[in-house]
Amino acid sequence: MAFQIKDFTSIVASMINWMRSTQTKVTDFNVGSVARTLVEAPAIEIDELYQQMFIGLKEAIPVATYNSFSFSALPAVAASGLVRVTIASSSSATLIPGGSIFTYDNGSVSYASSQDVTIAAGNTYADVLVIAAQAGVVGNIAANTHFTVQPTVNGIVSAINLSPFINGADAETEDARKLRFGAYVQSLNRGTVAALTYGLKTTALTDSAGNLTERVVAASVVEPWLTDSNQPISLVNCYVHNGVGGTSSALVTQAKAVIYGYYDANGNAVPGWKAAGVHVEVYAATEQSVAVTGVLTAAAGYDKPTLVTQATQAIFSYIQGLDIGATAILAEIIALVMSIPGVVNFVPSSPTADVTATSQIKLMPGAITIT
Repeated sequence: MAFQIKDFTSIVASMINWMRSTQTKVTDFNVGSVARTLVEAPAIEIDELYQQMFIGLKEAIPVATYNSFSFSALPAVAASGLVRVTIASSSSATLIPGGSIFTYDNGSVSYASSQDVTIAAGNTYADVLVIAAQAGVVGNIAANTHFTVQPTVNGIVSAINLSPFINGADAETEDARKLRFGAYVQSLNRGTVAALTYGLKTTALTDSAGNLTERVVAASVVEPWLTDSNQPISLVNCYVHNGVGGTSSALVTQAKAVIYGYYDANGNAVPGWKAAGVHVEVYAATEQSVAVTGVLTAAAGYDKPTLVTQATQAIFSYIQGLDIGATAILAEIIALVMSIPGVVNFVPSSPTADVTATSQIKLMPGAITIT
């Protein structure tokens, strides 16, 4: 029999019905009567016990389940990305030491370079990997943010991130953990498409200090024989993307190692995700840019440039967050912009329809021009 809770009214009714059925001397059970009051007093306590038991079960079931599978919630992730440091041409090499602090005007988070970077003599710029000092989405920033650097770089002209930092993430919520656990359970039977997809998304690269530098955000698993009978049934093609752009060969190599299984730094065997006898190839997803142009109308009293910036960021994040093979839906782009307070109308001129992608293509934001 399933567990059911009884509320205060039901408890009182059950107790009164029992009293009426077992004796005839007490007959007044109206509200405010002595007999009813004597029944209601313990009913309040019983109701509270039911509620406490129900809440305890709700809290205990997921904890017991997650602990049984050693399925911890994901911690917050610090945002990271490349900052292009431009200097005046110099006849000698210029060092940007690891640990240099990058800050921007009115910014609440600082960023530190992960390692030494040298701009060779005669060159005028270098891309420096920086990591937010504070984990979470608070470290995500828009593209073309101007930084100042400490200690100052000799001959510095500018320090700008050409792409936004969007890989910072807050600690996993219980709802997100529950969804991920569902995907994990589907992957327990290793060798399936769901298992390969889950395994690919566990792939990550870290620097010498243990900081996350790149990870697989999107993954696609394709069985070529389903559409081409000339392909062997044992062949599976996997495509991965880091969610930012320019997926590195190192990440692809690590993803393949995760699928096949490998030995960690301590010599412990880490099991793979593919079935025996299956040949799996892993590739970086091909990127296809999606340019968006349109006209935005602002409501009276709202600053249009601010709304344009918000709309640009919303569209950028939407396209950037699409999975491999996912379609950029024009109606969703319009809805995102229209949901911004102060936007009266948004009429896109490009694209004119949904932008589709094949299973090995990751749509990426191109030029976004809103007037």
